[in-house]
Amino acid sequence: MGNTHQLCSLQGERWLVEIPLGRFFPADSIIHKLSPVVKTISFVALAVGSLFLSGIVDSLILFSFWISLLLLSKVPLGEYIKTLWTIKFLLLLIVIFQLFFTHGKVLLDMRILRITEEGLLNATLLTVRMVFAVFFSITLSYTTTPMEISSSIEAIVGKLPMKTKRVSELGMALSLTLTFIPLLSLQTNRIIMAQKARGVEFNGGSFFKRVRNSLSVVIPVITTSLKKAQDTASALEIMGYEPGHTLRSLDKMSWSINDSIILISTAVSITAVVIL
Repeated sequence: MGNTHQLCSLQGERWLVEIPLGRFFPADSIIHKLSPVVKTISFVALAVGSLFLSGIVDSLILFSFWISLLLLSKVPLGEYIKTLWTIKFLLLLIVIFQLFFTHGKVLLDMRILRITEEGLLNATLLTVRMVFAVFFSITLSYTTTPMEISSSIEAIVGKLPMKTKRVSELGMALSLTLTFIPLLSLQTNRIIMAQKARGVEFNGGSFFKRVRNSLSVVIPVITTSLKKAQDTASALEIMGYEPGHTLRSLDKMSWSINDSIILISTAVSITAVVIL
């Protein structure tokens, strides 16, 4: 009985890791061992810097940097492709709107729609920006646990010159958010599978039937969310948590030469992107 329970727990953790949003890919790599503060600052800065790409040279610089991170983190390329696939419709919309609704030199005239040279360039550039922003963002998620991310943000905010009295509350809220998102996604998938096993169809039938069938998922998810929130609040109260009090972490954040290298490389890459 104990082995069965342990197996179910392991399977649940494996399903949780496969969720695109907020997942962590465990590996023994240099990137995983970096300071969470360095990874948060570097990868967020790189994701934001990706939105300022304007040409081939700066795109190649960020691409080379991301390839280095990919090899050092030991995260399979397929994991990035899976996550990128989840935003395929957003990328498609970007391409369509830029390709067909940008004025300029006409390359292909289809009477109703026209493809222009400027539209093609804009579609390519915006797609590359979005892809790099997503890749650097999920690199942080793959190589850093939710608790480490929340702790690093709490440490960064705590170092700001402004007087922030609720830094610990911000860290706690962020930690709970990063933890709850994948849990709710996992619970939603389980409810959908259970409803499908009962014969509920979500794609077929009329519009009103599909809405009614969707309620069989929405209502249990809301109920489960409220129950988990209540259990979490009770657990925090039992542990003696008081809002506004500074929390101490058991994990000590250390600094290594690799942290300095990543931070300097990030600054050089972003500077090159801005200048070029």
